Amino acid sequence: MKKASREYLKRLSKQDLSKEFGALNALQNTAWRTNNRVIEIIRNVWDSGQEWAGLPPREDLPLPPYPFTKEPKELDERERVEFRDWRKRRNGVYTFNHKSMSKRIQVERTIQLAEDYTKHPEFYFVWQCDFRSRKYPVESFMSPQVADWGKATIEFARGVLMESAEDARWLAIHGANLFGNDKISLVDREIWAYLHEDDVVRVAENPMDYLWWTEADKPWQFLAWCFEWYGWLREGKGFVTHLPVSADGSCNGLQNLSAILRDERGGSAVNLCDTAVPADIYSDVALLTEQMVRDDAANGIELARQCLEFGITRKLTKRPCMIVPYSGTQHACRQYVEEAIEEEVAKGKPNPWGNDYFTPSLYLSGYIWNAIDGVIGSARQVMDYVKDIGSIYAARKRPMEWITPTNFLVRQAYPDTKLRRIQTIIDGSIIRLAYQHELEGTVDRSKTRMGASPNFIHSLDAAHLTLTINRCKDIGIDDFAMVHDSYGTHSPNMGAMSQLLREAFVDMYEKHDVLSELRLHACSVLGTEDVPEPPSKGSLDISNVLKSKYFFS
Repeated sequence: MKKASREYLKRLSKQDLSKEFGALNALQNTAWRTNNRVIEIIRNVWDSGQEWAGLPPREDLPLPPYPFTKEPKELDERERVEFRDWRKRRNGVYTFNHKSMSKRIQVERTIQLAEDYTKHPEFYFVWQCDFRSRKYPVESFMSPQVADWGKATIEFARGVLMESAEDARWLAIHGANLFGNDKISLVDREIWAYLHEDDVVRVAENPMDYLWWTEADKPWQFLAWCFEWYGWLREGKGFVTHLPVSADGSCNGLQNLSAILRDERGGSAVNLCDTAVPADIYSDVALLTEQMVRDDAANGIELARQCLEFGITRKLTKRPCMIVPYSGTQHACRQYVEEAIEEEVAKGKPNPWGNDYFTPSLYLSGYIWNAIDGVIGSARQVMDYVKDIGSIYAARKRPMEWITPTNFLVRQAYPDTKLRRIQTIIDGSIIRLAYQHELEGTVDRSKTRMGASPNFIHSLDAAHLTLTINRCKDIGIDDFAMVHDSYGTHSPNMGAMSQLLREAFVDMYEKHDVLSELRLHACSVLGTEDVPEPPSKGSLDISNVLKSKYFFS
């Protein structure tokens, strides 16, 4: 485990953790190998200095030159406006270069590591849990949970025989998902892969010249898919596949929140119910936001008209929706809206606000926040209830804790801290350092309350992953490419995993009333019955998940 105290580990060891150990061992028993063709292309592109497919530039961008021949204090009013614009552009370049430097280090280290591992026919990752039982590989650069280019450098060492078009179905769907066609039906995604056979062949035979693959949402994983799909098209029955394919949850945190209170509207928005095409909560929130802004525009509000002209899309609402289960604030919502506007303008989209993105982002974030409540109101009820339980623990100076459906004891420890200053001499120079020292036996009330909901939800999606892996093991699936809300294996086994992950989710919420269990554990640990009852549930039939094609897709 990561960052666990001895006292906590001692208590944890008394729990029946057979399901957790089973899942971790299955992840650690998954054999991997390098994808040498992808590694070769990444190395060629990186050495060329070109910025293909999300790779950062090899060199810093030049800073914009100072536009005047006199000092800033000597500028007149018109020149000061230009000076402020120059300073903002310069700071933007500074920030970009700083972020690019960390990405460069990641890319270079990933390539070096991948090239070193090409000499091994197979290798394994060490996995660990955090205090919520979330699973992470120890390796930081080349694993199933890293950036696009890192994921693309590895594949399963053990291959699985493909004997029919059905065995290739999830491989086809995976390709459409990687390209960005994940909002259409599964049938249409499968058809999309076959319709682009010619493009795939051209990419596989000459990826450095035919750059269609660089247009994908996840270009490096898509390149790996092109090589694999080319193999299937060329060999057909008898092709042995090594590529991990995956199915992603629809805003997984909100899926758990909707399931907890059996929220029918929220559940429909995040694909807990069966539909002909996938529901898209980000588009639902965007549409509701647009309706409210249109009312303002009809009343003559110019900012509303400008926002409608700019476009209120799912891109503006996606990140605000994603942060809701994890105690995101309206302030954070505004920042994400501003970033989305900036990204659209950087791509060439005209806007009427110049460099002032604050004004439209502040205006839109209020409506987006209200629209989220309109679509998934029960989510806030769950979050507020869990926060209230956290406050009760903090008031009694106890770290908050609960037990997950896999019998994992979660202990959320956020002690108070005190700023400590140190002055020392290094190489003849006086150095002053400051750090936050944790105060033993204390509890930070604010952090406990704010961390309660996101940690609770994270522990539930971790339990779902654990239960899914164990069910898959029972039927002979041996290889796993797992992220917290994205589950993967070989294409011929993906249909079975897809069904089992639904059964695990339904079983978890039919057997466990997680809020009642949270309350009862609090009563037991704190020695009091003065803990509020959970909010009432809605009418959603959780078994609908078993029939929902787009719950994970």
